[in-house]
Amino acid sequence: MADIDVDQWRNAQSLLLSSAKAARRLVVIHERGTVLKFRHTDGEQCEGRVDVVTDAHRLARELYEANREKVDFVVVMERRAVDSYFAQVQNSWNIDEDLDEYVQRTYAAFDDYPDGIVAYPGPARQVMGLQWNTGVSLGELKSAVAALVPPETTVVLGVHEGDGLWASLVLDFDAQHKVTSITTVDPSAVDTTGSREEVAEAVLTWQRSVGKRVSVCLVLDRDDAEPFLKAVARDKAKELVDLVAANKATLRM
Repeated sequence: MADIDVDQWRNAQSLLLSSAKAARRLVVIHERGTVLKFRHTDGEQCEGRVDVVTDAHRLARELYEANREKVDFVVVMERRAVDSYFAQVQNSWNIDEDLDEYVQRTYAAFDDYPDGIVAYPGPARQVMGLQWNTGVSLGELKSAVAALVPPETTVVLGVHEGDGLWASLVLDFDAQHKVTSITTVDPSAVDTTGSREEVAEAVLTWQRSVGKRVSVCLVLDRDDAEPFLKAVARDKAKELVDLVAANKATLRM
């Protein structure tokens, strides 16, 4: 990562990521059924307080339904299960593997504790931690890159709002389709103001001037970026075609 524009990077994160830390959560921690903690992350008083957990799944659902105006999700965790989960995740670390593989395994490991770490609405692997708002799995994303992005090329992704670029990512790929560089468009090197088409052309010209071979440049209007990201993999191609046809997206390949 280099030459990150703070505003564009922050905006990209807000669009692409959801953090459980920012969500309103009702957290119940118990040990062998005895409740040790029952607390809303913002200190809100919640209905349905219990002293004993007999069915974590039913409890999580009932607590959510009783407090849905106050919470984004409920999590019921058994203390020993949480300890085992973190030990499993830490012991699985392999210094030679890609970080994204480790992160994916970290979330998948929640499935190994279906009764010990329970979230509603869930499952835990889809609401806990830091989640990608892309509408696709890591495997689907890798398949799309392999199919659409030639090796050793650059992909530029942007979101346009008003009279300029609101967010961007510039990704360099190597011969094995691994990301070797992540940055944003640099406003000190290229004019990021103007129409969506003008910004896209300016960014392409800039990247080519520094020796990059851009294989994909996609710039979306901000109002359409979130719905596009939420679309599932099988619908994304049609969504993109419709956006380009409606002049709501600029695509250069």
